[in-house]
Amino acid sequence: MMSTDRSVAVVLLMAVGLLAASSDLAAAELAMSDKLSPLSDKRPLRPETRYIVLHTTEGSTMGALAKLQRYGEAHYLVAASGEVYRTVDQRKIATHAGRSMWEGRSPMDHYSIGIEVAGYHDRDISDAQYAALRELLRRLKNRYRIEDRDVLAHCMVAYGLPNAFYQREHRGRKRCGMLFNRPEVRRRLGLTAGPTRDPDVTAGRLDVADPELYAFLYQTGAPALASLPPAQPRPDAPASSESMVIAGGVNAWRIARERYDKPTTIYTFPDGKTLRGNEIKAWNAIPAGTRVSYLKDIQEPEQEFEGFREIGRDGDTVRDLAGDLYAADTTIYFFPSGLIRTGAELQRDPRLRRLLGSPPKGTRVLVGYIYGGHVRGRQAASLLAGKKWNYPSTYYQLPDGRILSGDEIGGREIPARTRIFFSAVSGERVVTNQAPRAL
Repeated sequence: MMSTDRSVAVVLLMAVGLLAASSDLAAAELAMSDKLSPLSDKRPLRPETRYIVLHTTEGSTMGALAKLQRYGEAHYLVAASGEVYRTVDQRKIATHAGRSMWEGRSPMDHYSIGIEVAGYHDRDISDAQYAALRELLRRLKNRYRIEDRDVLAHCMVAYGLPNAFYQREHRGRKRCGMLFNRPEVRRRLGLTAGPTRDPDVTAGRLDVADPELYAFLYQTGAPALASLPPAQPRPDAPASSESMVIAGGVNAWRIARERYDKPTTIYTFPDGKTLRGNEIKAWNAIPAGTRVSYLKDIQEPEQEFEGFREIGRDGDTVRDLAGDLYAADTTIYFFPSGLIRTGAELQRDPRLRRLLGSPPKGTRVLVGYIYGGHVRGRQAASLLAGKKWNYPSTYYQLPDGRILSGDEIGGREIPARTRIFFSAVSGERVVTNQAPRAL
């Protein structure tokens, strides 16, 4: 009997060994090579890893790889061939999600690993990509103990600030990666069903600006696409379901999303006149038939300084510039007199509240940031901004007006009168209410 038990044990051990060998062989079949961004070494370690965010490149593999390397925008790229390129150390911050939030955590770059998949949001990926992405996800989920429900598409976490079309922060900023919440796609990737609701919309933190996308992601109505077209190359133009011409129900934001008012977005009116996005003020007066296009060969980073909006240039009222966030403590006002206050501070102070009702022309407004103060004398950046001094979402405005990010600041000393701005939210949507102080 003892001999039989020993034989069974040997057989079991052999079986386990074969399974392990098989698993190792499968893992070895993942073709991976390093194409690291020069920014990878500079980036700080991510404070926490809770999620994996999946993206679609909306273009070719090589074009996407060049952009990812230039800006350090993802940890991995899965090529159409199934080859995987590692572009940023998986332990560090990559700026793949930009302005993003999930379960109140923002920005998602601080909490997630980003994987770009060569392809388009409205087309299937190749069999080779399914195999490679499935194995890559298996490894990352095991290493970081990430649940299937926390593997998300970029469009699920991206959100937009108030703008000319929406007065509140809103979902729908992108459609990137939307196929990755389809049940059949997730099954092929070894994932169980994804989230069935948006936690930030449910909690009232965000509005829904793209009902079709919301219905597609969470199956609350007829999906935006009945089935995914097969994986195949196509020009870098929108799918046939997304017109580039303004018409009834199709406005500039619906076509260009957050790029609608960028200088790289071109509007060609029916009479042949053209304007850039930053030259248009009356967005609701754009005539039907206006065609939208983009300047070629422009690679804009996913995460960039939002920029100042100015009374008299970008709008006449605080709501024009900040929407419902006009009195938030993440909206900062820079008055011509030199006074700097958040919207919340102005609202609380009876002596200053009138400035919200009638801001002087030339007042500049910054939405979505915490003002970290200004520098009294030349000091090292690492001593001024704490552990976030080299976060890519930390920005420095130098006395000459130039804006440098944590990626660009390096170990240099910061001159006097430099202003520091932090991403408005980190971990919770709670920020300081204290008046800015000189550093």
